Amino acid sequence: MQLKEYQKRTLDALRDYFRACVEKSNANTAFYETTLHRYGLGVPYNPAPELPDLPYVCLRLPTGGGKTLVAAYSVAIAKTEYLHTDEPLVLWLTPSNTIREQTLKALRNRKHPYRKAVEEASANVTVLDIEEAKSIQPSQLNGVTIIVSTMQAFRVEETEGRKVYEQNGSLMGHFPASLKPELLAHLEKLEDGSPIYSLANVLALHRPLVIVDEAHNARTDLSFATLKRFAPSCILEFTATPDTEDYPSNVLHTVSAAELKAEGMIKLPIYLETQQDWRVAISQAIAKRNELEAIARAERSETGEYIRPIVLLQAQPTYKNKTSVNVETVRECLLKDNHIPEDQIAIATGDNNEITNIDLFAPECSIRYIITVQALREGWDCSFAYILCTVAEQVGATAVEQILGRVLRQPNAQGKKHTELNRAYAFATSLHFAQTANNLADALIQNGFEKQEVRSLIQVAHQQAMADSGYWFGQNETDTTTEASETEKASVTTVQSTPFSVPKLAVNMGDFLEQFDDSFFDETPLDLAKQDPYLADEEFPKDAPTGISVELDIDKQGKISSNFITDLHQQTYLLASDQKVTKETLAKWLDGNILHKDVPQQESYAFFLGMVERLLEKHRWALGELWREKYRLKEAARKKVDSIRKNVKSDVFAKTLFSTSEYELVVTPDLCFTFASEEYPYPPNSLFGGRHHFKKHYYKVIGDMKADGEEFQCAQLLDNHPKVKRWVRNLEGRPQHSFWLQTSTDRFYPDFVCELADGRYLVVEYKGFDRWSDDDSKEKRAIGKVWEEKSDDQCLFVMPQGPDWNAILAKLG
Repeated sequence: MQLKEYQKRTLDALRDYFRACVEKSNANTAFYETTLHRYGLGVPYNPAPELPDLPYVCLRLPTGGGKTLVAAYSVAIAKTEYLHTDEPLVLWLTPSNTIREQTLKALRNRKHPYRKAVEEASANVTVLDIEEAKSIQPSQLNGVTIIVSTMQAFRVEETEGRKVYEQNGSLMGHFPASLKPELLAHLEKLEDGSPIYSLANVLALHRPLVIVDEAHNARTDLSFATLKRFAPSCILEFTATPDTEDYPSNVLHTVSAAELKAEGMIKLPIYLETQQDWRVAISQAIAKRNELEAIARAERSETGEYIRPIVLLQAQPTYKNKTSVNVETVRECLLKDNHIPEDQIAIATGDNNEITNIDLFAPECSIRYIITVQALREGWDCSFAYILCTVAEQVGATAVEQILGRVLRQPNAQGKKHTELNRAYAFATSLHFAQTANNLADALIQNGFEKQEVRSLIQVAHQQAMADSGYWFGQNETDTTTEASETEKASVTTVQSTPFSVPKLAVNMGDFLEQFDDSFFDETPLDLAKQDPYLADEEFPKDAPTGISVELDIDKQGKISSNFITDLHQQTYLLASDQKVTKETLAKWLDGNILHKDVPQQESYAFFLGMVERLLEKHRWALGELWREKYRLKEAARKKVDSIRKNVKSDVFAKTLFSTSEYELVVTPDLCFTFASEEYPYPPNSLFGGRHHFKKHYYKVIGDMKADGEEFQCAQLLDNHPKVKRWVRNLEGRPQHSFWLQTSTDRFYPDFVCELADGRYLVVEYKGFDRWSDDDSKEKRAIGKVWEEKSDDQCLFVMPQGPDWNAILAKLG
């Protein structure tokens, strides 16, 4: 399973944070600086209760975003960038036994994407449940060890939970008499000072990486106090709805609904229709399902993909003292009133689950209707579920919150040719449409979508949206409320009617044009054999504050002083398996832990061996010291190779652009980037939340822009200028949805792309005073100038220095 672009961005944020943690030796500072660097706004850090110094961050992905896959990939990133150990222990906490069983099954399956993701960290992966972990032996802790459990399993008030903390002779091997004092510090002890042979102490000894699935379910005083007993190295939360009140999560990265939709992960928008009569609602759901199945057959004839749309019918509970539209009543309605074949109907309740062990994706499966109450709230995923029909008289947000997520996932995580198959459908029984619509919107928010987004994620039938609704929904052109901003009222899916196409920087290949990208210089060999592998003292200092010491430091008051992160690295080193180390062993380890797809292994190994030998010259470093600092050495070596790569590519890049080259660069309307006009063409990570109304932005929403500051002022200038016909806030890192120019290292996404009234184009890249003169900005100005010069006066590029709006006005003329 290939990672989606938004998942890569999520993991990149985590990688940046862990690197900052090691560099700064401070989780708080690292969080602030990482969010400042990535998003332009440093976010204050909220230390974990009971554990104020450890890294504690949250990755927020809405329902359908693949958060478990991202969590699995995070293990390798944590191991390499932060934990600095070859044998990490992971405590993976799930919100329920159902999810626990599913996670265990997936991680144990060598063919499952989750298992393959974890194997990025190590080929040796051991997956245990809590009972198996109670008898784990030291020899099993070889490679990555994952213990999957619920938080409830560690509650001391439960009998099974108490066993985690009690003396257990089968775990004696983890606590030999030779265990160093530094490793005993975090362990719970008996009255004589010896460590308790408990699973809790095994965890504390190995400083586990804690992954919390659906973290909002495990955020109490007791939960944090429990985690403290395991001396975790880090807590990673993965959830759609992070806590913002009692114990605020440190949200490192958020994924938006638009990002999921753009990559075919979810079905949106949701088409909503309400009826007062529950029988009518069911008949409408049946009609829509039949319509979708006909479309699905056409889709299969065109693409080969099989889809069998399913309706989830949410019945009312059965009451003792009053009648209700319960499971049996709904079933009778399907059978007798609508003549649905019995083999197409299945019941999925806590007492009667008829879909257990049934492959709903199999073409031979006949099930098209599943009746439930709440049994499908968690742990059940079938992307064939397209329609939610709820017959409850009052459709509260909590009643549909979890089950709604069951109809959002897109089959095979990719968009379909037929638009109807890219949407979800909801039919509800209600006397009050506005209340139902609001509750559905609230349920979307509880599935991880932003309040700003949900107004554009629900489309209503027959102008049913009402002014007394607290939300603004599609097809309603008026809104009398003052709660929503202009952006919140706008539809994400609506763009101006005429195409907006911008010429690319292209290479004339003779018979055709090709966009200038890194393929024209990416294959240039680095030729590491001719490069100097020497690491200077400033590149790999011996007295680095993040280095590992085998002795405890003493502060000026004579007390033992420690830093959480350096203390952690000292412990992981002391726990590492003993092995005979040679310079060849170290070079091979570096070669295997540094990504270099553009360098042959024989060449890279020789380079790293030379690096080790140069460090050992004249006893500058001892081999044991280098092995102890191998992760810090790896980072220095990675930066060295990256620097060489950057210099080589910069040289080839400059020759291609500015001197003799085999390539002819052109800018012509024959090869353009077009800002799309299809459903969900513009996938911002966040929406502009200001109240200013922009008149000329090509899309009705504006993404990834603050409501104040100099970029906002720049946007106002462009929007108000008479020579600007329309413009787009260009999105960073969206190659399929944004205009970009190639640099020597990556793709450059200018801040604003404008079409002028005279038919020309203006590209604006805002740069603050502090960055205007750095190498990155210089290269961006150079490539922008080439794009302009090759356009025959049809394209203009400008990079104002801070709020130098005169530079833009001068370019416009």
